[in-house]
Amino acid sequence: MKLKYVSVAVVMLILLAGCGQVTKETVSPVPVDKIKASGKSVVIMPFADYTPDSSPDLYWRRNLLVMESLEDEFARYGLMTAPEEDVVGYLMDEHIIEPPETFFAETPSNNYMHSEIASGGWSEEMVQELKYAITRNESIEKKVNKQADTGGGSPRSISLTSQEITRIGDRFGADYIVRGRLIEFERGAAKDDFNPFHIGVLPFVFNSSQRMLFGLAKSENYEMMDKMAIGGIAGLAVGSANHNFPFDESKDTETSGHPLFGPTVTDTTDYHALNTALWGAAGTGLAYLAHNGGKVPRAVVQIRIMVQDARTGRLLWSNRSEVEVIPESIYAEQEYRKLVAKAIRRATGSLVSSFIATVESDLMNDPVPVSAGTGSNS
Repeated sequence: MKLKYVSVAVVMLILLAGCGQVTKETVSPVPVDKIKASGKSVVIMPFADYTPDSSPDLYWRRNLLVMESLEDEFARYGLMTAPEEDVVGYLMDEHIIEPPETFFAETPSNNYMHSEIASGGWSEEMVQELKYAITRNESIEKKVNKQADTGGGSPRSISLTSQEITRIGDRFGADYIVRGRLIEFERGAAKDDFNPFHIGVLPFVFNSSQRMLFGLAKSENYEMMDKMAIGGIAGLAVGSANHNFPFDESKDTETSGHPLFGPTVTDTTDYHALNTALWGAAGTGLAYLAHNGGKVPRAVVQIRIMVQDARTGRLLWSNRSEVEVIPESIYAEQEYRKLVAKAIRRATGSLVSSFIATVESDLMNDPVPVSAGTGSNS
């Protein structure tokens, strides 16, 4: 009876342990009381997007991620940034940038081509043609919209000349104007990764043997065929050397007449051929599974930043960074959103650090680290 009560108590403790919530702060605020005040401010302009597959939602999302990360990085060195909403509102009022509905042409033909690309039923060459047609349509539609706004005259958009940079600097009382380009935001599976801790043991065996025997195949389907051929041959070799697994040979013995003088007939059924075929099929199946497994998610971010003097418009500094992030192991974080966030933090952090070291070297003393939760970049 006592054992029964103890068991019930243990079960209750386990259930109670699962109640409540677990709170985890993945990005912590910068401790401003430890920052050396610089007395200078920065205006971060929306970045020009040169990434493939641009759309209004992706464009603003990429800009938001990069600009938020840049604000944190500048805050590490005591540089204040102008509010993003005020900057964007001013630029739109001055027609320096256009709203998304003007820049990205949402037309029935473009929407249809976007849906066809998303369906995944076209070859890579056809997808590139569709993307080119969408880009061309957007360019034409943008010109038409601008001419309609100005009554057929010249577009109203203003280029960012040195005079315009100084106007923006005066408007926000800034010392530096930060501009940049989003060059690459790539997602997908990492290519040519032969680390078994990244892809798993079985994909490592077949990937390395396929590349060693056949080299680089023309397409992914050919690589799968190469691996299946390796798996099938290896399975046939194992099955040929194994006579009795998984099916052992069977013997049927029949005796007629007297036990001493009567004839004895022994019928032996050999399953060697069947075992060989099964081992070959198993090797081919393992190769197929290995080819479709072992996919390592990958995020690549490439950004260029340019910093201009807000009082003169002179270019002070420019640099570029590209960061690739893949999970450290098969048990690490695999979500693309987390990987691209780490890539952005690494890229913007190295760029801002380079700018500070070049232009504001006095602020290089003990910058405050930005906490980004657990995990590691690779």
